[in-house]
Amino acid sequence: MIRRLLIELGLCDASSIRPFYPRVRDRDDVSVFRCTKSGIIFLSGTDHLAASRYEGQEGFSYWSVHDRQQAINIGLEDTARRKKILQHMVVNKKWLDIGAGAGGILDAVSPLASTVVAVEPQKAARASLERAGYPVYPGIEDVEEDDFDVITLFHVLEHMVDPLADLQRLHDRLAGHGRIVIEVPHARDLLLSLLDLDSFKKFTFWSEHLILHTRQSLARFLEEAGFREIVIEGCQRYPLANHLHWLARNRPGGHEEWRFLRTGELDSAYSRMLARIDRTDTLVATAVKK
Repeated sequence: MIRRLLIELGLCDASSIRPFYPRVRDRDDVSVFRCTKSGIIFLSGTDHLAASRYEGQEGFSYWSVHDRQQAINIGLEDTARRKKILQHMVVNKKWLDIGAGAGGILDAVSPLASTVVAVEPQKAARASLERAGYPVYPGIEDVEEDDFDVITLFHVLEHMVDPLADLQRLHDRLAGHGRIVIEVPHARDLLLSLLDLDSFKKFTFWSEHLILHTRQSLARFLEEAGFREIVIEGCQRYPLANHLHWLARNRPGGHEEWRFLRTGELDSAYSRMLARIDRTDTLVATAVKK
């Protein structure tokens, strides 16, 4: 599905697709490919992802924690960064968040919006959001409302088996001049594209991340789905301390274990530098409905 779509969109050629890594961390029957033309990284297939894959998760095991508050605490830095993006965008607006998870961003920003609706396929997380008072649905097709002013997808698009069709559905759910915000992992992540770190590949490639985008591919998907005024920026979720830890220890967690190497100024400067050379771990896109 993903391979065919990339070729149809002119992002890849059949001859430009090469094997990149032999497996993903949780399956040995799924491999990783990279397009030498575009730099896009994607999995060998999507058949391993059943539509009901998230419903089977027990409790908050997906986040390796036991309850909603613990899951929110894990993502506090991401929530603070995302709040800066959204806090002016959603004021008195109708907002739909896709893949809401534990709902940290909903708690942080929803008081500013006029209406907040969430989509979350995982049963336990969905139930916790309902208990917190949010209207939440298992899938995009289940949402009863339309004409949203803002739709957000934070690390969700890469999980979608048919991402272009889903973007087109979301385009149709937006009000005129409505805005979409998408955050995805970046194929040109420094640890992958420059340092070529095998231990990081072994850790980061995952059966649920079907595609790692570049700026060009993310823009192309949005254009094809009908969006305009597309702006794509790089941001770095994991700071220099994390990268140094990978190089020294070949394992994750350096942003916490070596927190003594972090300051706000250093983290921000490192993120800006990686954005200038297009080697951040994350891309953030905003676009407007035609």
